[in-house]
Amino acid sequence: MIYYIDSNYDGGTGMNEGNSNGNGLVEDNEAVSKNEATDVTNTIEKNKTAKKKKNLLLTVIFSMIALLILAGFVLWGIANISGKSNLYNKASSEGPILEGIQSEETSNVESEKDITWKKGWIRYNDEIYQYNEDILTFLVMGIDKTSEVKVLESGVDGGQADLIMLAVFNPHTKTTSLITINRNTMTTIDVYDENGDYVGSGEGQICLQHGYGDGATLSCERMEKAVSNLFYNLPIHGYISINMGAIKAINSAVDGVTMTLDEDFKASLDGVSVSIPKGEHTFTDDEAHVYIRYRDHAEFDSATTRLNREKKYMAAFLSKLKEETAKDITVPLKVYNELSPYIVTDINTSEMTYMVSNTHNYKFDFNNIYSLEGTTVIGKTEHEEFNYDPDHLYDMIIKIFYEKVY
Repeated sequence: MIYYIDSNYDGGTGMNEGNSNGNGLVEDNEAVSKNEATDVTNTIEKNKTAKKKKNLLLTVIFSMIALLILAGFVLWGIANISGKSNLYNKASSEGPILEGIQSEETSNVESEKDITWKKGWIRYNDEIYQYNEDILTFLVMGIDKTSEVKVLESGVDGGQADLIMLAVFNPHTKTTSLITINRNTMTTIDVYDENGDYVGSGEGQICLQHGYGDGATLSCERMEKAVSNLFYNLPIHGYISINMGAIKAINSAVDGVTMTLDEDFKASLDGVSVSIPKGEHTFTDDEAHVYIRYRDHAEFDSATTRLNREKKYMAAFLSKLKEETAKDITVPLKVYNELSPYIVTDINTSEMTYMVSNTHNYKFDFNNIYSLEGTTVIGKTEHEEFNYDPDHLYDMIIKIFYEKVY
């Protein structure tokens, strides 16, 4: 309330009738009303200004968040696109060269069906096929070293490839296939001396090829060449080698692999003894290490016995990994980061991003695991040699990598 001095105050009663407060101060009700209104107006304006500033701040924050999310999608998209492009450009060849299979137009079949022969077609068992150029194939190797990866100076101590397989991703059928290759498969390999100088080429167990290298990139590249040649110049889009010391970490990464054993398994390795009864079992890390690596050298063809165990374990591991990836698409990247000290690969982040985002929902089960068939014999050097069946190899290549045209 505002007060003022009455100009007519004479020191007497001191009051103007009806307005004085007894102290010569007269209440101005009109002034009070005006000033109160002014205060309210000012308060409202201040609130409006504060609200505008707050709204502006929120708008800026939400805009920044939206831009960051958009940038994330853009970067993911760029990584996806560049990853795809990189992978297909890395193919070691344009397509298999299948010896002994008709790859040119011949007499009657095409004329009867009014077919114009196209480059890249092949005829097999009276049917015409073409290579599926959209397939992505990767070489996967398990190296018989328990330590983390080290680049070695010696040209002959890269370590043998105990586990060799091809992982095949078919976008047309949305399937993933594995092809296991016996470590003792006899094929052409390149030989180098201790200084890393090329000596020559000759027939040998394919597992030895990795040993002729630095235990890292050189070893992997030479293995990739040997496997591609074995599969008639098959395009391979990348490789990954894992030192066997990572088996415990692999098992731990998915909280233990669960699978069904057809028979009891008892073995000892590296001071660890395990005894697993047949039936469903979830592996501890130590059990997985022994189960995958153990090989009875006194047993004939023990490499095949171990390979069969590796196939079953890998199938169970990949199924578990697929389940976990369905819940969290970043799981494969997390697993890779955990295993990275034991890994050598030419698959970069953008390529891995493409693979994870585009293949995590592909169908995979034990029926999608194939093995290169053949016979194990004792060779001239008194070592086991696996002689593969070329007819079976042809059939497998056609079935997995080709599509029927006519």
